Amino acid sequence: MRRLLDAIGLARQARESGDRIIAHRYRVIESLGTCGAGERLIAEDEASEQQVLLLVLGPAFAGREAVVRRYVEQPRDYGDPRIVLPHAWGVDGDRAFTVTRWIDGEPLTQLIGRGLPPWSETFELLEDLADILSVPHQQRLAHGSLEPGRIFLSHGTAWILDFGLAAALGRSPASPAYVAPEILAGRSPNHLSDLYSLAVIIWELVSGAPPFTGSLGEIVDGHRNRPVPELVRRSNAPPELEVFLDIALAKLPDERFANTLELLETLRGIQASSSGVWSLSALSAADSTPGEPVLPPTTELGAMLRSFSVIELRATRDLIDQLLAARGG
Repeated sequence: MRRLLDAIGLARQARESGDRIIAHRYRVIESLGTCGAGERLIAEDEASEQQVLLLVLGPAFAGREAVVRRYVEQPRDYGDPRIVLPHAWGVDGDRAFTVTRWIDGEPLTQLIGRGLPPWSETFELLEDLADILSVPHQQRLAHGSLEPGRIFLSHGTAWILDFGLAAALGRSPASPAYVAPEILAGRSPNHLSDLYSLAVIIWELVSGAPPFTGSLGEIVDGHRNRPVPELVRRSNAPPELEVFLDIALAKLPDERFANTLELLETLRGIQASSSGVWSLSALSAADSTPGEPVLPPTTELGAMLRSFSVIELRATRDLIDQLLAARGG
């Protein structure tokens, strides 16, 4: 009875003050925007007087209370504490919502909205994200709806939210701009579709927008049928990244990087090149001797490699590594 009276009193105060209250308990402090599943909110739990994160599912997921309850209450361990799982759930009207502990930071969407970070910071973030995903991927577990609104940044640490929500809901609750072609065709998510979504995020971090934009139909058609557009780098990202993204955004899953480790190792190789550990253009200009074949400059190299198959590209990369090792690089 006491809790009921408290809830009634809180609701009355909310009406008088204009505050938005979720389920007579959570006072909304700020909306962090929407994702494919619904709206993300910062709220104060009036029962515990602690700040929390709410995900209020959108109209497309109305009436899914039982599914959300199973998702929240089912014991899970994804092997990395940076995968943040909800600890409670509730219903507000016909909308189910999840409750996750407060993260003292901001979603990646806000970082992108303020301006693109330098490549060095982007690379560190991508290393973290790939590292977080690697353990569940080894267990054949997929996030299923990875997008910037589900990635939080806090004091140099990345956190991933809503892991496994797509599998629980039976459909991807991600924004179409980040969904792999096979998911749009009705297949279940797996680690390869996660890596596709991660590649879209990389593209956005480098260019300022996902590769396919426009109406819903244009976005879906882009992911399923249109070639990857030319990457317009608005940050100081290395030009080799365009070839990397051509692989990562392949329409067929089997033509992408095979796993998180392969993607991460390739990304680290690009970073090593851009930071001066080794550089193809520098090698061709300064490290060749008369009579030796000269590698084309990096800009020409990218165009050349775009015409290769994935297998040829990986073989070429291995050959370049061998040449560098033979030269003492």
